[in-house]
Amino acid sequence: MSMATYIGFNFPVKIQDDYTENEVDINYFFSVKENRQIVQAKHFTTPYVYEIETKGEPIWQMHNDNKVYSPHTYEKAKKTFHHVCDFLKKFLPKGDYCEIYICWIGEEGEEDEKKLALLLDQLSVEEVDIVEKCLLMLRN
Repeated sequence: MSMATYIGFNFPVKIQDDYTENEVDINYFFSVKENRQIVQAKHFTTPYVYEIETKGEPIWQMHNDNKVYSPHTYEKAKKTFHHVCDFLKKFLPKGDYCEIYICWIGEEGEEDEKKLALLLDQLSVEEVDIVEKCLLMLRN
């Protein structure tokens, strides 16, 4: 099984089919259309759902257990989360938001275990604890 990091926007995104060297890419990586439809209906308020891929440690590794027991992994995931936030600060129009939901493929319809609402310009990354089935709302 694969972990998917879904991202929802209020506007359509042009998908890049080719590999890039970007730290953050928006595409369809692991999921099928039905997975994304479930996430959109169950968790998101945004109408356009994609997946987000990062070059570093996945952001779902940025949780308190790793902070204590695997600080190297936590720090790498935190660096990736910074890349995602920097990308979103440039990509999202001011006042707009996106939603991120992280789960194993096939678990899209399950209840979220954690919800976080974050402001990109006032973000204290040290306080962010991302677990699977976590729903993030990031506002620019």
